[in-house]
Amino acid sequence: MPTKHIDDGTAAELDELYVRCVTLTQQPVKEVEVLRLAIQTGIGNITDNDILSSMSVKDSVWKRLAEKTWSEITACWPEDVIVAPSFERLAGEHSATWQSLSSKTCRVELIKRLREEHSGLLSETECQLFGYDYGGMTDEQLQEKEAEDKQKDTEFRGGLPSLAGRMYSSLSEHEKLLVRYYHKNINFTPDGQGDFKIQYQEDNP
Repeated sequence: MPTKHIDDGTAAELDELYVRCVTLTQQPVKEVEVLRLAIQTGIGNITDNDILSSMSVKDSVWKRLAEKTWSEITACWPEDVIVAPSFERLAGEHSATWQSLSSKTCRVELIKRLREEHSGLLSETECQLFGYDYGGMTDEQLQEKEAEDKQKDTEFRGGLPSLAGRMYSSLSEHEKLLVRYYHKNINFTPDGQGDFKIQYQEDNP
């Protein structure tokens, strides 16, 4: 087979294809015809994901694709509510770019650029809501802190249903922290004017 500059594994696959073609047709087959068949059939199936996963890519390309992913998500969710634990779910639901670039290589590169540009992906909401600081605590103090946090969690969850139907821009800073932390209980509907109407959903049993 005319396989100069082709790695050994691919060359072996082309040789196997050549044998299949001869066996199926029971006729002499030109090697170049087999190579043309493989190339033409493969070209039609190559996706952007395949190209970006297997080749060296300029950094500006990843930055552009990351920002496109971000803009697709933020069309449906407020930017400052997008945190690391919910990012991939939201990207899978709202970003056509994220959906099309499904390989691990592409996803790692996109997240890397997004973390550089949008620190909101590194959320400290838990610390802000519960004031976590375990330094130097005794066992008794830790138990008291856990009981206090449990009570706060119950209180915070009890207030979530009251957010339903409100516009995100109307929330206080504390309410926005609640929305960020309890993101699994919250959905949004864009109002078409840059704001988002809040929807509340209870935890799955």
